[in-house]
Amino acid sequence: MNIRQLEYFIAVAEERNFSRAAERLHMSQPPLSQQIKLLEDTLDVRLFDRSRQGAKLTLAGEVLLVQAKAIVSDCTRIEQVVRRAAEGLEGYIRIGIINSLLHGILPTALRRFRELRPNIEWSLLELLPDKQEQALLNGDIDIGFSCNRTSYGDLTSVLAYPQQLVAASPRSHALASKMVIGINDLKSENLIMLDARSPLTREILATCRKSGFNARIVHTSTDPTVVLSLVGAGLGMSVLPANMQGFYRDQVTFIPFEADGLNANVYATMSRDADLTVAERFLSQVTSLVINA
Repeated sequence: MNIRQLEYFIAVAEERNFSRAAERLHMSQPPLSQQIKLLEDTLDVRLFDRSRQGAKLTLAGEVLLVQAKAIVSDCTRIEQVVRRAAEGLEGYIRIGIINSLLHGILPTALRRFRELRPNIEWSLLELLPDKQEQALLNGDIDIGFSCNRTSYGDLTSVLAYPQQLVAASPRSHALASKMVIGINDLKSENLIMLDARSPLTREILATCRKSGFNARIVHTSTDPTVVLSLVGAGLGMSVLPANMQGFYRDQVTFIPFEADGLNANVYATMSRDADLTVAERFLSQVTSLVINA
């Protein structure tokens, strides 16, 4: 028994006539009659009482008609769902993201993506870059966003969007009035930074060393809003991605850097072996949002 036979059976049952059913199915009657006979032989029942007046369903045929319609309907729905999933119009996306990117472009892109693709479900996991890499390799997430570019193993990273680093100082600080700041201006400052495992923090520390001094870090946090709260309280300065400039503006001044080569570019990392249809559609939404900003 197969779907085609069930479709033939439904046509004969609804038309109550083999000739009309064959015409509806755009086929000749003998092959149709043969398929119905094969179906009856498979089920070991008689489905129709045949006469000159047409074909009348037996009790077994009436029972099969209800089930056959449900099966054919389910198969049609499955075909549509699978096809939409292959086109990235339906499915599920699991997104890894570092804490600092929960503010700004990515949440907005996710909202827009949900509006455009309501049939795609999503989940968001806060993960540091190294944890994102492991989750991608394990198949636990489909795409990861961080300020870390990797080509580790089967992973590949692409630039999602550029982003600058800015210095954050208490509004009462002497440096708060400067239009731009250099890395050497941080030489004598107490710094409150993102977690030392953050690629951004590692890059900043390396830049400080290249400039001839070791940064004086007095506190770290995985939460950038905690960092800004401490800066606003006058406990030190920080260096953060520019997307954090919307927070604590009554207590914190944000100062762009001179051309020190410092950036917080955001990269999307994916597995080369995974089905990336939905992930690539989401990444396209992110880049589109940046371009049209």
